Amino acid sequence: MDFNKLTQMSRQAITDAQALARRHGHNEVETWHLLAALLSQENGIVPGLIDKLNVTPSAVSLAVERELERLPKVSGSVDTSKVYVTQAVNEALTKAEDEAKSLKDEFISVEHLFLGLLEVGKPEALKKLFKSFGFERAKV
Repeated sequence: MDFNKLTQMSRQAITDAQALARRHGHNEVETWHLLAALLSQENGIVPGLIDKLNVTPSAVSLAVERELERLPKVSGSVDTSKVYVTQAVNEALTKAEDEAKSLKDEFISVEHLFLGLLEVGKPEALKKLFKSFGFERAKV
């Protein structure tokens, strides 16, 4: 993926996901971190999109936070240079890039990232969370 093709908000979401992983003591950025970062963007497109689906963004954020707490933590301090991205996040980023291309968008925006997460649906708990809130690609 060409990170120069990410919008500023998309880059910020990835940076925020990395910071969130560090704060939680995780050495990998999981799909949960990226989703949490997208949900926490002030005046962000993803919370607005979720709201239009008649779902309260804070309810989704709370469910995501519960999942983040369940992830294994690294003991001691997390070396910020060694926070890795999981295969599922890489897949979501690739799907987001594909989505942008299919829509003939020059840049990968946060809604593309959200669709990428929706398409990948990993781990299984993320797929269940999306289903429980009625998030489907056709609706988004």
